[in-house]
Amino acid sequence: METKENINFEFILKTKLKCGVGEALRLGDYLKELKFGRIGVIVDSGIFDADYVNEILSNVKKNSFDAVKIFKYDFGAEPDYASLDKVKLEFLDESSKPNVDCFVGIGGGSVIDFAKGLATLAMNTGKAISYRGFPKDINVSLPIVALPTTAGTASEATYNAVFIDLEGKKKLGINTTNNFPVLAILDPKLVFTCPRQVAISSGMDALTHTLESYAATKANLVTRIFAKEAFRLVFNNLLKALDNKENIKAWGNLQVGAYLAGISLMNSGSGPVGALSYALGVHFKVAHGLAGAVFLPHIIDYNVKNGYDYSELYDLIDNADKSLDKKEKNRIFSEKMFEFCRKLAIPLNLKAFGVDENNIQILLKDADGFEKAFAQNTIPFSVEEGKKLLNKLVK
Repeated sequence: METKENINFEFILKTKLKCGVGEALRLGDYLKELKFGRIGVIVDSGIFDADYVNEILSNVKKNSFDAVKIFKYDFGAEPDYASLDKVKLEFLDESSKPNVDCFVGIGGGSVIDFAKGLATLAMNTGKAISYRGFPKDINVSLPIVALPTTAGTASEATYNAVFIDLEGKKKLGINTTNNFPVLAILDPKLVFTCPRQVAISSGMDALTHTLESYAATKANLVTRIFAKEAFRLVFNNLLKALDNKENIKAWGNLQVGAYLAGISLMNSGSGPVGALSYALGVHFKVAHGLAGAVFLPHIIDYNVKNGYDYSELYDLIDNADKSLDKKEKNRIFSEKMFEFCRKLAIPLNLKAFGVDENNIQILLKDADGFEKAFAQNTIPFSVEEGKKLLNKLVK
């Protein structure tokens, strides 16, 4: 099956990007240029005491802002609405007005998402969960500046912000175009010290984004340009970066690849992997990128066996044999996805996460609500196919 681009489409990209080694040290200068006076900074607890982060924050404080308020984020990999409600109070004055002019998120996707949530709540009254999903007719959020410390989610370039409804056990998010960061800073010195398991989960999240968006029904000429370059950068650099922590070039390539993958996904939509990973993450506390990685090679294999063409992505793999015919390229491409996961020690079944034949019903029940997400895959993938895969992965 030949890949087809939509002729009529919309493409959104609103965030200014600064990219390069040492760019994060200029954060204070950039905030001054944006004319912000009171700065709210959300910093991931995992890198809160890191030397480079301290240097970044010291440079911000030297810029004589009216105030710099720093919050240490320690809510785990995936934030919830209740935590937003608690923390927002620290950024409101006695009259419930924001005491900052912007939010800066320094951390992984969850930290940047948390900054987005606070930016919305600072300008809108009510509980965080009242803005779940895709809220309409709300006040414009405070501006957001994003400095990702992982190469995966691309929250620095998108308007999505994921949050968990603990009571309903669902990921719903606060997704509004108000969330677009006004500035994103990609500095490889912020990611090269990332713990190995976090880097693997983040990198696989980016790879999932690029492969799902590439095969999405809404994919178009522009999204595929982003998706293809994202695939080249992520697939060819993740192992290089993990094998040599000092390989700044590989880490920089990973950062840019994740950024491009997120932009592609935002404009084309995801598919079966994204939906299935959400359920696994919510119910079994599996990191989002890792949860997607478990399903990714299986969905690629399903698509290939049903005629989808990934041959132009195969050609982007380092040392690929471009003389092969398309059928052989696709067969090898599918094999390489499984091989890639094995090299990263990613489980290829659900048992490793505590899922078995006794509790698989939790995921099977959620799958009933994934019809729309599954339908975004160009190759028809039904709810029954999703359940078939889930059952297969616990045997």
